Amino acid sequence: MKISVVVCTYNRCESLERTLKSFTEISVPKGSVWELILVDNNSKDKTKLFVEEFKKDCKINIEYIFEKKSGLSYARNQGIKQAKGEIIAFTDDDVIVDRYWLLNIQKAFNEHGVSCVGGRILPIWEIPKPEWLIPQLHYILALLDRGDKPFYLESPIIWGANFAVKAGVFEKYGVFNIKLGRIPERLFAGEETDFVGRLLNEGEKVLYYPNAVVYHRIPRDRISKKYFRRWKYDQGILKASTLDHFKHQKYWGTLYHPIIYFLKNPILFPKGLRDFLRKRFVYELSLISYIGFILQRIRTNK
Repeated sequence: MKISVVVCTYNRCESLERTLKSFTEISVPKGSVWELILVDNNSKDKTKLFVEEFKKDCKINIEYIFEKKSGLSYARNQGIKQAKGEIIAFTDDDVIVDRYWLLNIQKAFNEHGVSCVGGRILPIWEIPKPEWLIPQLHYILALLDRGDKPFYLESPIIWGANFAVKAGVFEKYGVFNIKLGRIPERLFAGEETDFVGRLLNEGEKVLYYPNAVVYHRIPRDRISKKYFRRWKYDQGILKASTLDHFKHQKYWGTLYHPIIYFLKNPILFPKGLRDFLRKRFVYELSLISYIGFILQRIRTNK
C-alpha cells in the first residue's frame, strides 16, 4: 500500500522544521511505501529555501509544491491532485507526528473498512494553560481527544491536523470547499468538517481512531483571550458569508438566520450563576461570534 501525506504550510519555517524532523523518525507499515507532499501556500518567508536545504540532509521523499492561490482549501486540494497513494493523510505544519502515526492509520483502514479516519490531537503548551481555557474551548486550538476507544462517527468531529481519507473518496464526493478553511486575512475553518459531513450524509463510515496521534504545539500568542475572540468573530463572519441562498432576501435573510444562530448558542441558557461564572468566557465568545455573524449579514445585504 502507498500512503501520501499532505502537509500545507504558510510562513512557518520554524515550526515546519520540527514537523519535518518528526517524520524522519516515523515507522513505516511493513510492505508499504509513503510520500510526503509539502504544499507551500504562497509563503512570503524562506520556506522554499528551507525545504531545499532540509531535503539535502534527510532521506524522506518530499515533493515540494507551490500553490499561489491563498487559502488552506486550495493548498489541500493541490496536495490531493499530486498524491499518488491509496490513502491520503493530512496534518499541519505546527505538529509533531507520533512515531507510529502511519502504522496506526493503515491499521485503522485495514481493520475497520472505513472511508475516513481521524485521530487524537494532543497539546504541547508553550506556556502553562490558563484557568479560563477549559476543555470546552480546546476545539478552537484544533485539539481533539474523544477517549481511548475507537468508534464510528455520527457527526463530523475530527480536525484537519490529523485525518486520512481513501483517495477514491475524493473522486466520488469531490474535494474541499474553497469557501471554507484558513486564509491569510481571516481565521476561517470548517473545510474538513464540511467534507466529512458530506461523507456521513452519503452513508460512508468514518472512524475515530485514538491510537493515531499527533502533538499540536500551542504557541504563546494563541493562548490568549485576544486570539480566541478573533477566532470566534471570524467564524461568525464565515457562517454569514456562506448563506448564499439568502443573499437576495435582505430583511428576512438578515433577521431570521441571526436569530436562529443566537438561539442555538449557549449564551442564553447558563445553568445558574455558578455555571455562568465558570463558563463566562464561553458565553462571551458566543456573543462575539453572533456579532460577527450579524455584522456580516448586514454588509452582505447592503
